[in-house]
Amino acid sequence: MRVIAGTFRGRRLAAPKGNRLVRPTADRVKESVFSILKEQIVDANFLDLCAGTGSMGIEALSRGAKHVTFLERDPRCIEIIERNLRTCGLLIESHARYRLLRRDAIKGITYLCKRSTVFEIIYFDPPYGLDGARGSQLYTTCLSLLAERSLLCVGGILLVEHAKQHIVPDAVGSLRRSRQARYGDTVVSFYEKNL
Repeated sequence: MRVIAGTFRGRRLAAPKGNRLVRPTADRVKESVFSILKEQIVDANFLDLCAGTGSMGIEALSRGAKHVTFLERDPRCIEIIERNLRTCGLLIESHARYRLLRRDAIKGITYLCKRSTVFEIIYFDPPYGLDGARGSQLYTTCLSLLAERSLLCVGGILLVEHAKQHIVPDAVGSLRRSRQARYGDTVVSFYEKNL
């Protein structure tokens, strides 16, 4: 796993071993997603929701995002994110470019909303390894919260990574799916926030 492009291009990123719930986004998926986003990433506030290794948020910083919030509940993953930030020379800087929050996705969304935080881009990649009902519930709850709260700005983009057998809705409240990209067993659904 590596940073594909930008300031930190080519830096190798660590991933936790033996954790079946952490499945870092494949480099080809990451490269394709950021090719689709293009210049939208520049100066954007970016939320890496269920950050895992922090790979997506670090790629966003490398490509010019103004600020990234990494939201992750697993303490082992928090350590990996910190190691990967150090690999890119980011922990020696002030925290002006990123924030690292240890919370689960639902509590994290609520926490950020209470602080009136707004993002132009949110990347949501929950663990695939959750059992069917629990996994579906996490997607449903988080999509509903993101639709009804003002965490994603109007015109903002929510990207949801999921297994191809997991069906996500075409619309949830103010969120409308505008596109899907398939990469083998992985699908990324793109949602836009409307008024």
